[in-house]
Amino acid sequence: MMKLNKSLLTASIASTALLAVASQNALAHTRLTVTSTVESSSSHGTSQTAINIPHGCGDNSVIGNVFFLPDTNTAPLVQTSTDNFQTFETPEGANALNYIVNPPFIRLIKSRDVFEMQDLINDPLGNPLGFWAAGGELPPSNWVAQLPFKITAVAIQPDSCANKVVLVPAIANVCNLTTMAEIDSSDSDNPNVDFWTAPDVGSSFDAPSWSYPATYTIERDLENNPLPESCGEGLAVRIIPSAEQVNRDMPVKIDGQQVWPLP
Repeated sequence: MMKLNKSLLTASIASTALLAVASQNALAHTRLTVTSTVESSSSHGTSQTAINIPHGCGDNSVIGNVFFLPDTNTAPLVQTSTDNFQTFETPEGANALNYIVNPPFIRLIKSRDVFEMQDLINDPLGNPLGFWAAGGELPPSNWVAQLPFKITAVAIQPDSCANKVVLVPAIANVCNLTTMAEIDSSDSDNPNVDFWTAPDVGSSFDAPSWSYPATYTIERDLENNPLPESCGEGLAVRIIPSAEQVNRDMPVKIDGQQVWPLP
């Protein structure tokens, strides 16, 4: 009978355990159910996805959610990378519309499976960038919530070197109605709220690290929209809500009155 190498078996078991933990951690993050699409013109409609909320804040239930896409009108942060964002730079004077033809908007799918109340979050021009939902509860464990919506089609600028554009939405799972003073966005174990936002933006709602934000990727259609020859293999572009936008759109207001964070 073949004898197993004990050290090899131990290493294999440890590796499997680490993979299982990594998988569980990935699944425990708030993410979109559909995370990418091929570019298309706005005439080709929308892509359906949903916010997947896998848990509460510690032992507290999720009682509300906020989601919005970057607003291309408020100088969002634009980053480029040639190594899938292991390293990246912020081109001086870069604008989101240097890389995409049209801004992304949402169409909210009416659903009361989790929360009774929903309302759109609009940019200053009245375009729907996101939504908030409340009036319900997701228990802290062993339950998953999905909040469905659609994202309008986006086309990549033909003259740009972008082979993909990664949108970084801002997301918050609210578990307690508290003032801003009771919220520490750098604390990943905060029992009051889970932030799934970009870090180091400079807003009051920044997440602790880059492992937190969800993403939605628009892939370039290289057959119908090939890269200019001067671009080589191209680059990836990441568009992030500015601190100005996050501070503007994250607070939840009902009939003009702010209800979260409590004033």
